[in-house]
Amino acid sequence: MNNFFSHPMRPFFVGAAILAIVGALIFFISPDDAIVLHRKIFLEFMLPAAYGGFLTASMLEWTDYQGDLKPIAIILAILLLAGLMLLPFSPQTASFLVAAYWLALLLFCSWLFWLDRNTDNFTLLMLLAAFMVCQTAYAMSDSLKLLRAQVHLNMAAVMFVSIRVSVLLGAEALKESHLKDPVFIPNVVYKNIAIIFLLLHTAAELWLPAQTTVFTAFAVGFILLAKLRELHHHELLRKHYVRIYYFLQLFAAIGYLWIGMAKLLDESTADPLHMITLGGILGSIMMIWLTAGLWHSGFTKLDYPKLCRLALLCLFTAAIARACLMYVDEMFFITIPAILIASAFGLYLATFVPIFRNNAFTDDPE
Repeated sequence: MNNFFSHPMRPFFVGAAILAIVGALIFFISPDDAIVLHRKIFLEFMLPAAYGGFLTASMLEWTDYQGDLKPIAIILAILLLAGLMLLPFSPQTASFLVAAYWLALLLFCSWLFWLDRNTDNFTLLMLLAAFMVCQTAYAMSDSLKLLRAQVHLNMAAVMFVSIRVSVLLGAEALKESHLKDPVFIPNVVYKNIAIIFLLLHTAAELWLPAQTTVFTAFAVGFILLAKLRELHHHELLRKHYVRIYYFLQLFAAIGYLWIGMAKLLDESTADPLHMITLGGILGSIMMIWLTAGLWHSGFTKLDYPKLCRLALLCLFTAAIARACLMYVDEMFFITIPAILIASAFGLYLATFVPIFRNNAFTDDPE
């Protein structure tokens, strides 16, 4: 077990996966409060835990920090665990503890950037500050609109992280290419524009008329579609992990275009939001976990385990079932997506808990 706890990334990833399973199965565990608890578990606990695990690993590489991560990891874990235990009894207190978690993560990252005199990651600090402010406002008001706005903040965070992961994916894919000295350079302009419009869409959802959100949703959707162009090369798409990355962005793009159309027709946006959260956000989180988990466990070749490829397929299927097939049969509304989501993260745990136990945490091999 010493290997498992050799770095905070591992228990945070595993804990987030367990929360995802609980959040999916809550419809069968506590049917009366299921919808509220489902939202809160995913948006207030599972996703923050996932980002905490990723940042405790990536900040070491971005700032060359050599210090002890145990104090900040304990603080972050206590805040999330305390909030989780208080959730059934005092949801508002739990929400304030999650806001404190975002503040702690913001201060930790700001401190490391200050020590390193690093001025290249202002976007990360801006996103963490946005999460903290949005979560604090939600804790004070209990407004569903503020909680739903975090979906778009999470998509912005995914864009920030995935552009860095895509560099690794592209480099790995081109290692076996027959081209002479190929280099994959993702288009950071598309990434930056996507993040800007996701933040604008978040603000529009909170403060501007619904007609405005039509344009911001369409803008995000078309930008994500345009971003796919950088992957339209056989040398890249022949690798399974690049194809996965492609479909993650495609699901998100379809979701935002669908939101724009739904707003235009004054219809509900619940279905496209699930397309984004399941196919875009949770799928991207899973991809990041697989990549970071292998890379920081001594694996020098990027090859997602077969069970984890099946896990991603489960998430894609859950997105289609919940967003598109719920009108065919009511089983597709909750039952089938919930089982598929729980299965996806169960497959992840079955694969990576043994990997984390049997392999010491390693630095980025490149």
